[in-house]
Amino acid sequence: MSEAAEAVNSEYGKITDAEVEKIRSRHGKIFPITQPYIRSVTLDANEHVSRAIGDANPLWVDRDYAAASRYGKLVAPPALLYGAAWGSWDLRRGQGLPGVHGLHSGDHWIYYRPLFEGDTVHATKEPFALDERTGKWAGRSFMQTDNIRFYNQRDELVAMQIMSAVRAEREAGKSAGKYASIPKAVYTDEEIDQIDREIAAEEVRGNTPRYWEDVNVGDKMQPLVRGPLTISDMICWVMGIGSPHIRSGQHWLSYRQRSPKVAVRDPATRIPQAVERVHWDPYMAAEIGMPNAYDYGSQRGAWATHFMTNWASDDAWVAECYPKYRGMNFVGDTTRIKGEITGKWIGKSGICYVDCKFEGINQRGEVIMPGTGGVALPQRGKPLPAFPIDSTTDRP
Repeated sequence: MSEAAEAVNSEYGKITDAEVEKIRSRHGKIFPITQPYIRSVTLDANEHVSRAIGDANPLWVDRDYAAASRYGKLVAPPALLYGAAWGSWDLRRGQGLPGVHGLHSGDHWIYYRPLFEGDTVHATKEPFALDERTGKWAGRSFMQTDNIRFYNQRDELVAMQIMSAVRAEREAGKSAGKYASIPKAVYTDEEIDQIDREIAAEEVRGNTPRYWEDVNVGDKMQPLVRGPLTISDMICWVMGIGSPHIRSGQHWLSYRQRSPKVAVRDPATRIPQAVERVHWDPYMAAEIGMPNAYDYGSQRGAWATHFMTNWASDDAWVAECYPKYRGMNFVGDTTRIKGEITGKWIGKSGICYVDCKFEGINQRGEVIMPGTGGVALPQRGKPLPAFPIDSTTDRP
């Protein structure tokens, strides 16, 4: 290896003070997302997103059904917003720490108003925090947080996403060995049949209203089951939401030339491939100490919003969803999301809300997605809540 190559290799995946200061210099600046995967709310876009997460709510994809709803037209599923920012080609521009692995840590979603068929959506990113962490990983690691705001064609604020990611040195994660001893999931035919029955029992509340008066603290929420996780699930996700790194031809070449550390060479073929391979390539996952490929954190977040809209009903509004990604969801794992109502309150505006907590638990009994949420619910005999809704400022 040449001296120049050794210098590059020594910096690959390392966190330097200079790079940390470069990132912090961008805090508070607003960057428009100019290369999103989804720009327009269409039947096709809604179908692709719904298929990406297995969401069967007809409000997103059935025009006749949607016409009879409170909205009168197709509504974008909340997960579509991931395609307007997370799946874009330029969200990570300016993120810094080239070659340093990122593990999506959580999304705090606040939803203000719906997007309808025919609307367009655009987003901006504001980096605002980079906090050093200690403990779980060897080497240096940081929690990096951005504020992403979504707007419609009238520049009305549609939603806000506080997105956090752990940035950790690849070799340090491997040496820590936290997940190395986890065995691959294996199922009996009977266990697969049981999972299938649970998925078949999934209930979309839909056009059966859920009224605030009928909900009590302690009520259980209809569970959602996803898995066993397969590579096909990851393909579905990327087909529906897009990918920050998967590119082809001249697009892939120009990306690598502009940002050389976005590619990692396959050890057998020497072919440069996207760092995103950790989601389908066990070798690439092993580079950061993982025993197998694993899910996208945002994919888990979309399951959380799906879980909440299933429970809420069409006349309600999911106002907040705050999934946190703890632990790993490896290929072969099964996630069961369950939740319960933790609070009821009436906002200063008169809108009625319920709070909830939920957990995504894998087949090993590990909580890999704790979270909280809030739903604005209708009252019997009263007008439905009007938009925009801001549950974060409506608390009395």
